[in-house]
Amino acid sequence: MIDKIKIKKFSNNNELRELTQDTKNMISYLIFFEKANGNLIINHRETSIKQFSIANLPILSTVKFENGDNKTNGWCFALNKDARDILLVHSFQLFCPFTGIINVNIKENIFKKLQFYLQEIQNEILSQNLRSSEIIYLQATLIIKYISRNIKDNNSISQINNKVLKSFANLVNQEYKNNHSIEFYTKKISVSPKTLNRLTKQKLNITPKQIIQYRINSEAIRLLIHSNKSIKEIAYELNFSSPDYFNYFFKKLNKIAPSSYKNKMSENMK
Repeated sequence: MIDKIKIKKFSNNNELRELTQDTKNMISYLIFFEKANGNLIINHRETSIKQFSIANLPILSTVKFENGDNKTNGWCFALNKDARDILLVHSFQLFCPFTGIINVNIKENIFKKLQFYLQEIQNEILSQNLRSSEIIYLQATLIIKYISRNIKDNNSISQINNKVLKSFANLVNQEYKNNHSIEFYTKKISVSPKTLNRLTKQKLNITPKQIIQYRINSEAIRLLIHSNKSIKEIAYELNFSSPDYFNYFFKKLNKIAPSSYKNKMSENMK
């Protein structure tokens, strides 16, 4: 875990911009604003940032900072793909790059607790102790769980604010295991496939099919990493017609076979 997470403090807007530029290696960022004011635009969704707020800069996002001054400071928590996949299980609500939370306001006492864990992770990364990876994983998990537990409707902003897209996203989260077809979802939310496709492309720059596939893939990743189920059992649990088709689906999205991925992530978890 040591080489999969980066944590750095920043003391102004320019330092924050520099810390979030390594998108080739680090694909997901959580920004902990100890002090801030102004606006953050993520995928064209504008949100106000302030003291003790946490912004999520997900994979594939375009970000623009519009602050009134240069007094912004806090922590940048960056994850590579392996770390994101391992931690995804603890909050799909936060890490989904299309429908997830992009900003949440936290109470000061919770924020201070998160700061403590961030500092501890930074210390472990610097110490390079043999047990550091295990400690980093546990503390990173606590950070994600605390954020997720404190996400409420009145203190957070999602990437989507369209009622149709919210209904679609919620339904996908409930039905993705049993229903893979667009027609099922459009019928349930009373909208045509053409309209849904137009909305997702316009608001999220992605198709409805890709959103469904991403949710199925996220659960496949969770089961491969955090369960002892076989590839065959996972394939049928996710309602694939055969293990071969599941293998094809997973390899197409992740550029690696599920069995190879499971072995790789088992070594990472160790």
